[in-house]
Amino acid sequence: MTRTHWLALLIVWAISIGYMATHLNRGWVPRDEGAFAQSAERVLHGELPHRDFDELYTGGLTFVHAIAFREFGINLASMRIVLFVFFIAWVPALFYIASRFAPAYAAGGVTLLAVAWSVPNYPAAAPSWYNLFFATFGTAALLRYVDLGSRRWLFIAGVCGGLSVLAKTPGFYFVAAVLLFLIFNEQSISGKPNGQPRHNGWLYTLMVVTGLLTFLYLLFRLIHTLPETSWLICFFLPALTIVALLLSREFAGSPRPSGERFATLVGLGVPFGAGVALPLLVFFLPYILSGSTHALLLGVFAQPMKRFVFATTLPQDPVYMIEVIPFILPVIIGFDSGRLGRLLSGGFLAVFLGATLIFSAKSPVLYGFGWRSISTTIPLLIAAGVVIIWTPWNRNKITCLPQQQLVLLLSVTALCSLVQFPFSAPIYYCFVLPLAILTATALFASISNPPRFILGSLVVFYLLFAVLRVIPGFVYSLGHFYVPDPQTQRLTLARAGGLRVAPAEAELYEHLIPFIQSHASGKFIYCTQDCPEVYFLSGLGNPTRTLFDFLDDPRGRTDRIMSLLESRKVNVVAISHAAGNQSPPDPALEGALDQRFRHSARMQIFEVRWDQ
Repeated sequence: MTRTHWLALLIVWAISIGYMATHLNRGWVPRDEGAFAQSAERVLHGELPHRDFDELYTGGLTFVHAIAFREFGINLASMRIVLFVFFIAWVPALFYIASRFAPAYAAGGVTLLAVAWSVPNYPAAAPSWYNLFFATFGTAALLRYVDLGSRRWLFIAGVCGGLSVLAKTPGFYFVAAVLLFLIFNEQSISGKPNGQPRHNGWLYTLMVVTGLLTFLYLLFRLIHTLPETSWLICFFLPALTIVALLLSREFAGSPRPSGERFATLVGLGVPFGAGVALPLLVFFLPYILSGSTHALLLGVFAQPMKRFVFATTLPQDPVYMIEVIPFILPVIIGFDSGRLGRLLSGGFLAVFLGATLIFSAKSPVLYGFGWRSISTTIPLLIAAGVVIIWTPWNRNKITCLPQQQLVLLLSVTALCSLVQFPFSAPIYYCFVLPLAILTATALFASISNPPRFILGSLVVFYLLFAVLRVIPGFVYSLGHFYVPDPQTQRLTLARAGGLRVAPAEAELYEHLIPFIQSHASGKFIYCTQDCPEVYFLSGLGNPTRTLFDFLDDPRGRTDRIMSLLESRKVNVVAISHAAGNQSPPDPALEGALDQRFRHSARMQIFEVRWDQ
């Protein structure tokens, strides 16, 4: 990089680190923090995820959090220190990718935009952030491979994919995206030079077509488990568009025979696959040695399917894609206009964006207008990118290297957007939006003479919209309306790590936890209806293997739990009646608890029952 690039990176890096540091301990979703922390503490005490308790995710990140507890103390802030370290490393990777397509200071603006729409919105140590981090690291490594041709970068990208899977299984989407890119890469290597006839490489073509159609079928089966059309448009259509591009190129033919093309694809896939396998094999080792591989596979691949019943949220209605028009139309006009046309289009857009930003503070309609204009764009972005590559008149203007770079970003964004399935709460869009921002940067860079003032106006607007309207409201109002920052009071409990939460939540837990501790006579309590944070904040053990009730086996559940409470001498029970619980209430269990634990007290959403 040039001196200008280094200066831009240092400025952006310092701003990002400072901004993130001020937000690091802000806000929480109690059950999320409790699940992450309780899992890590159980590992710290020698338990294995999936074998000894129902880990929510793959489990690799839980081991990292356990190390953080050992080094920094057993509190919620320790996990966020790990998040902060990864964030610091992530910012240069963002800048590197952006700088491949934009000048130094423009790349800095794109990096700040990606940062503003990411971790500061929800600075909890959620595994999905690590999916985003490792997808970015892997994409940067693959761009190095495209530049240098060294296959060690394929191996490094594979390691990033394997580590992403260990954080959360949607890491497999990044792996799938890279495989699509490698097919495109092989097609580029084996492309038809001028004057050479098409070779009869039907065997290789048959293999690729079969593989791509099988991939589409499996993806369709996964998404179609939930029948709403919006799932297919938002998550299947982008992948279908990428596959259609690959199929069209494959049917165009190649002068190379099947054997050579097989060798090329295998040569690309082996280092990447080895990289993916390495961290997975290391993680599998303790399960193999303890004979609990079956428990791991069951917990990673079977247990999550229960969320399709109890934890689903529809994505944004695709009809709202029309709200992109006022934002993108001036860009389209600017591409086909002279200096005066660009000036007029840019002026109109700047006034429109300024009004939207100002009045969105009090108008949910305008807030939603600004939010949906970016949150519905991924299918449109992928389609636009494929059209640019597919269209003959434009394909000839984009050389092989930029084509590969663009297809890489299109594939990663299209597949990684599946992190929102089946729970498409607004915050889940932030887990993929930085990748979409990088893809949009590559897309506009692929077209000659872009309208820089118009594009710059959009970058500034969305940066300010994120900082002033989106981030302050935290996850509860995200994507719906603006509210000032409600996370204003420090949670003073010893294990809370000084998190800033809403005053009502601070008051609740600062009364609830000491009350439970004062009545508990043993090492265990029992908490039901999705409140693992009570276990962790109280420092008292969970006598069951479950963190969330919907993961538990319903057969004989009441008798099993009551017997377990008796054997562990549990004398305090906390019952959450929060409206947002994912698990359905269990009247039989609650009735049994009422009979067994005669004394009770109510604290907001919690009912505490105990037996002297």
